[in-house]
Amino acid sequence: MSLLLAALLIAAAPATTVRFHQSGAARVGSAAPGFGGWDLAGARVLTLEGLRRTPFLAPLLLTFGASGCKPCAEGLPRLKALSVKHPELRLVFVDVESEADKAQAFAARLRIDGPSLLDKLELIATAYGVGGEEKAQLPRTFLIDAGGKVRAIYIIEGDDLERAIEADLRAASTPAGPDLEAR
Repeated sequence: MSLLLAALLIAAAPATTVRFHQSGAARVGSAAPGFGGWDLAGARVLTLEGLRRTPFLAPLLLTFGASGCKPCAEGLPRLKALSVKHPELRLVFVDVESEADKAQAFAARLRIDGPSLLDKLELIATAYGVGGEEKAQLPRTFLIDAGGKVRAIYIIEGDDLERAIEADLRAASTPAGPDLEAR
């Protein structure tokens, strides 16, 4: 009975955000893998460098998701709210699926109006370690500082996600901030 009670308490406990040190070619403390891809409407090409610099140099929250991913649908509004709270932080959504109409409907339903890319060939996702078989591990979010370095990789978005990102954002913007690679 006590084993069952312990299991129930663990299951009911609030989830904690889990960070990875590396995902694909993205590694905390190193330059973020460059990329280019079409926006969800197929109207323009977006690049990592352009997203970091337009309209001004800013850190990015690069998040990968797809319309069939329930945790993505739950997490994206939280990330959007965080980017509204912190206008210095730019949210970039990479939709990892083959159908543009599904990606557009998903972003519209969640009111994601910032830069969004369609990664139907999973080229960006593969570079960031979330393509192919790893796609089952969506969502995955990367904090990239204004200088282009990966500062944090969030694999599980727990109840404390916003606080975790805010702490990592503060550390990344502090000149003498801690080396996040040690996390």
